[in-house]
Amino acid sequence: MIYVYALQDDYLMPSAALAGAELPPNAVWIDLINPTHEEDVQVENWTKATIPTHEDMIEIEESSRFYAENGAQYLTASILHSTELKHHGIAPVSFILTGKRLVTVRYTEPKAFTLFIGRATKPGNGLITPKCSGISILLGLIEAVTDRIADILEGVAGEIDVNSHAIFRRSENDKPMTTKNFRDSLNNIGIQGAFLSKIRESIAGVSRLLVYTAAIQEETLSKKDIRATIKSLERDTQSLSTYVDFLSNKVTFLLDTVVGLISIEQNAIIKIFSVAAVAFMPPTLVASIYGMNFHFMPELDEVWGYPMAIALMIASAVIPLLIFRKKGWL
Repeated sequence: MIYVYALQDDYLMPSAALAGAELPPNAVWIDLINPTHEEDVQVENWTKATIPTHEDMIEIEESSRFYAENGAQYLTASILHSTELKHHGIAPVSFILTGKRLVTVRYTEPKAFTLFIGRATKPGNGLITPKCSGISILLGLIEAVTDRIADILEGVAGEIDVNSHAIFRRSENDKPMTTKNFRDSLNNIGIQGAFLSKIRESIAGVSRLLVYTAAIQEETLSKKDIRATIKSLERDTQSLSTYVDFLSNKVTFLLDTVVGLISIEQNAIIKIFSVAAVAFMPPTLVASIYGMNFHFMPELDEVWGYPMAIALMIASAVIPLLIFRKKGWL
């Protein structure tokens, strides 16, 4: 699908492009969502710029993500999507600066784009100016992406705190954590850790895009507001990256803690079996001695022989337990 956004004073006027239609002269942004080959050709005829395919966009080489061709600048960054569906995804989005227009190519629908479009298409939004161009739209989208990442990180931090509370702030009246509790904790913490790795990848891609954009502006433009916006976004991505590292360290700490608690629980269970084995060993020895089939065992013929054997077995079981408790092993 092709969406064209034309500049109308201080907001963007959206419209769905029709096959064979002419591009409005005041169009500043062309948004391609899951484009077909015919739609790619139509945009190429409008802009005289080659539209990268999905296979081109997923290339990880730096030279395949940031390059110039026929006067157009191509920038590709990985953007988060589906963050509210518990199926966190990350997919590349290509930004093509051609003249004063911006072309975006995407095969997902990140919420950051939806939020930006919702604001930019309202009059008096504070984002769009009468002199708005493709680079302004690009920086506005990147700002929306960084804001969205910040919101997502707040949610991740909350989830990590919930898991931390479940592990460290259990009351004395709570039952010990079961195997299911440990499994759920490990699963939840692992999900957050995997999500943070995707966030870090997205932030790294945005950061590289800003560095490349800053280099382009130094060569082509000298507008102070553009450079100031880029510097501000670079500081934002740096602070987000630092915060992601902080949360990743918390996740690692929680994973180590859960693994340590599992080891403690296992050791406690093994200790119980060990104590039981030691406690029952002396009585078993006594019973084995008096269970031997020797003819000459005087105690067997005495009235007090049976009570003595019972008392001896009880004493041999209790004395080791008392010794263990005195040494603090129980």
